[in-house]
Amino acid sequence: MKILIACGGTGGHIFPGLSLAQELNSRGINDVLLVGTDHPLEVKLFGSFGLPYRLLPAAKLARDPAGFIRFMGKFVSAAAGSAKLLSEFKPDIIVGFGGYASFPVCVLGAMAGKKLYLHEQNCDAGLANRMLAAFAKRVGVSFRDTEKAFGGKAVFTGNPIRGKLLSAGREQALKYYKLDPGKFTVLILGGSQGSQKINMIAGNMLDLLSAEEAGMLNIIHIAGIKNYNDVYNKYEGKGISGCVCDFVDDIGSAYAAADLIVSRAGATALFEIAALGIPSIMIPYRFAGGHQYKNAAALEGAGGTIVTEELGLTPQMLKERIFGLKGDRAKLKAMSDAAKRFAVPDAAKKLADAIL
Repeated sequence: MKILIACGGTGGHIFPGLSLAQELNSRGINDVLLVGTDHPLEVKLFGSFGLPYRLLPAAKLARDPAGFIRFMGKFVSAAAGSAKLLSEFKPDIIVGFGGYASFPVCVLGAMAGKKLYLHEQNCDAGLANRMLAAFAKRVGVSFRDTEKAFGGKAVFTGNPIRGKLLSAGREQALKYYKLDPGKFTVLILGGSQGSQKINMIAGNMLDLLSAEEAGMLNIIHIAGIKNYNDVYNKYEGKGISGCVCDFVDDIGSAYAAADLIVSRAGATALFEIAALGIPSIMIPYRFAGGHQYKNAAALEGAGGTIVTEELGLTPQMLKERIFGLKGDRAKLKAMSDAAKRFAVPDAAKKLADAIL
């Protein structure tokens, strides 16, 4: 059996696809091909997985005339590449993980009579999956509230996470990052490409810390490639132990070290954080249809996170939230327990069952 997994665009699409591929491999299904885009970050990511992959050109839909022309050019190129790939690989099953990157190969595969299955990571179903759902046999969903968007085709699976994340140990993680185990460790991240807004707010928060407060914290700050130098310079001379990174290959160690996470609310990060039972402050990205807010609201409703809206958030407010939680161990424990109850750690198995 040959299975093609279309999962490019962002880390939030890529890592669930990788998790499914690993689950399929564990069941003896080894003819699995991952398909992503030719974005430089994806070139690095897919090359590190040790699994067969192909990268195709892709572009986000743009509304301005020049951007739309560029989009159409890349879409035609992606469609041609997808047709060639389907002809060469000849998959029996295609699994699409949503996003603009998955659309060409999924729609062409469905039109060619291939079995199509989808997975929707977000609480608010994305455009690509809504358009492709008519061709799909089943649609795995991460959130119960998303089932209604796909009717009888919906199967609640949760969002597949990387299994190795669950095995990382705190003691080794603290040693890896050279962190003081007696300090409160905060992990700050803004998605696979970083968040300029979170970087700015968190960086400016450092200026508000007294020497005593700075000495209470370890901070691991994953800034993204574009903003790495600016964020690194913010930490210079602040007396905070920790690490500023552009990108982290072993996110499991960063998670394992953390007492608290400040994060965007992409579905993949949310379900990884929940599965590990790490209390969090989520700052949803307020554009892209606001889907991250709905993701975060679901976890907050379960008691597993505190949602803080980006608009109006100040460095002082972020400091108060971090230190408020640091001083309330009972609250942290309650959030951890609630996050674990919300999580679906066997989501990759549930999705594999749905497509086989």
